[in-house]
Amino acid sequence: MSEARQFSETAEKIASRLATYLGPHTGRAAVKTYTQKALGRGAETLQCADVPAVVEALRPMLKTFLGRERSDVVLRLIQKEAGQ
Repeated sequence: MSEARQFSETAEKIASRLATYLGPHTGRAAVKTYTQKALGRGAETLQCADVPAVVEALRPMLKTFLGRERSDVVLRLIQKEAGQ
């Protein structure tokens, strides 16, 4: 399966935002991992309605890497951009 088919449009938006802070590979890996953790399914199935659950799953990891304030900003951006 190609890399493009492993991500829905919503998952791509989240990975793109995370890539700014974590790098492209880690951003994509985080989307895969935390979509599975939050939803029990792959990133190819991620939809706008799923964004709040994925955001909450990402929160502890981002807080560790970016700090509370910056992670809150990033998660709000993700919510706005991908959770429309």
